[in-house]
Amino acid sequence: MATQGKSDPRLTPLETLIMNVLWDESPAAVKQVQERLTAVKPLAYNTVLTVMRILRDKGFVASERAGRSDLYRPVVTREAMGRRSLGDVINSFFAGSAEALVSQLLDGQSLTDEELTAIRAELDRTLERRSRKGDQR
Repeated sequence: MATQGKSDPRLTPLETLIMNVLWDESPAAVKQVQERLTAVKPLAYNTVLTVMRILRDKGFVASERAGRSDLYRPVVTREAMGRRSLGDVINSFFAGSAEALVSQLLDGQSLTDEELTAIRAELDRTLERRSRKGDQR
């Protein structure tokens, strides 16, 4: 298994939980994040603090002093991390094929007619934008 380079850090599952809190409520202190996670995954204050410092060291969040505590805010968007993670899934499980991913999604999920219609509309919009730009990928 290849190791990740320091220049391309990834989020662990626990880091992702914490980032989701920060994406929803930012800036936030460690205690706020810990309280938000209680229903999903109760964690000790020191655990949350350690992970948030790791996220800062990895460049995913920034912090600033506010009174006696630090306030943390994300410096990467949920969308950017979603794109990166989706790329990892496509490469890891679908041999780099977005077509295989979409096929699996359509075959393996119980999508409603409304969801399928929305997916088709999104595809139509994407194709229309590309045809206007002359982008034939």
